[in-house]
Amino acid sequence: MPSDPVRVLVIDDEAVLRGLLQDMLAACGYKADVAESGAAGLARYQAERYRAVITDLLMPEMNGFEVVTALRTIDPAVRVIMLTGSAPAQTAGRARESGITLLHKPIALGDLKAAVDAACGV
Repeated sequence: MPSDPVRVLVIDDEAVLRGLLQDMLAACGYKADVAESGAAGLARYQAERYRAVITDLLMPEMNGFEVVTALRTIDPAVRVIMLTGSAPAQTAGRARESGITLLHKPIALGDLKAAVDAACGV
């Protein structure tokens, strides 16, 4: 009997990217739920726990680091992958210090799969 797929939450303000990530994760064998903002993502995470969260860095109202800080008040062990179109060295350093995997857009399927596999312990 097949096991249920590992669940991942995608938080991004761009609908096209949310859909693309959802499809990419499905192709890798993951079940992805999506949220259109940091606040919506936090509510979704609080209602249903996920093995990993993928969040965009730059979003209106709440950026990726703010999302991570709030997520860690809910679950200090949450595994996070952050997406960015461009990030200065200080952003990469902050992500590394915070235990966040940083992926640069455009995202290759292999890089996404490797990051999510590592985050989920697969």
